[in-house]
Amino acid sequence: MKKYIVIYNKNSRGKTYSKQDLEMIFSSHDLDSKIFVTNEIKEVDKIVKKFKNSKDYVYCAIGGDGTLNSLINALLSNNIKNPEVACIASGSGSDFMRTFAMPVDIHQAISRIKSNQNYSIDASFIESKTKSRYFINVLNYGFLAETVNLSEKLPNMFKRFRYPISFWLKLFTGKQSLFNLKTNTYEFDKKAFNISICNGQFFGGGWNISPKSSLQDGLLNIQIFKVTKIKAMKLFFLAKKGLHLTDPDVILKKSDKISLKTQQPIEIDGDFFDYGPAEISVKKHSIQLKI
Repeated sequence: MKKYIVIYNKNSRGKTYSKQDLEMIFSSHDLDSKIFVTNEIKEVDKIVKKFKNSKDYVYCAIGGDGTLNSLINALLSNNIKNPEVACIASGSGSDFMRTFAMPVDIHQAISRIKSNQNYSIDASFIESKTKSRYFINVLNYGFLAETVNLSEKLPNMFKRFRYPISFWLKLFTGKQSLFNLKTNTYEFDKKAFNISICNGQFFGGGWNISPKSSLQDGLLNIQIFKVTKIKAMKLFFLAKKGLHLTDPDVILKKSDKISLKTQQPIEIDGDFFDYGPAEISVKKHSIQLKI
């Protein structure tokens, strides 16, 4: 049986565990594990470099989408081929695992993970002028990325509600801007409010932004919100239940390669990334997700 390399982000805004708690929990399920409690993203990369043989290890993230995304990025950046990855939700959003209805209770989640059912999923790679990283869920380009950028600057006392607070603060001054996006078969060069590029289905604490996304088709779902601020408010609320896709001002495309040509901000899975331009590509079936 493979050893579990467990990455627990103690800064995630969910249930709090100690290292001893997690050692006892994994031991109670007869899983051989090594527990790491992290404070910073760079620690994840150092851990992965010490345990690079994917034939010997399962890599498990305990936290939210940012924790899982950091683990995926570390694995693929270190050229670890087809790693087995598990995720136990312990963050404020944990949107990616909603697709699989993973239990919130840690004991129930571990029982599911032990079933050895793997699901081969795509990851994506983005590269700007100064940064690059892998991601697996949702990227936003424009207004929603601006709200994330603001949220990371809020005082700690607001951290639990940083996304909704930032959304409403930015909405007062939000407006359309000129976007240029290109794929192999399509180009958008007009004003819009936001562009969402989706591999997974959920973001923002349960919003069903892309109900038709597949994690296995080698394509990203592109949603261009070619709307005014007032209509954007309506559509974003409809997006909570995935009811926005029929609106004629939401342009839907799919592609495995995307060029973001203009300088709007970019966020990935709730973390600010950089400003465009940037290039995005899909790495098909690069992760074996334990579900």
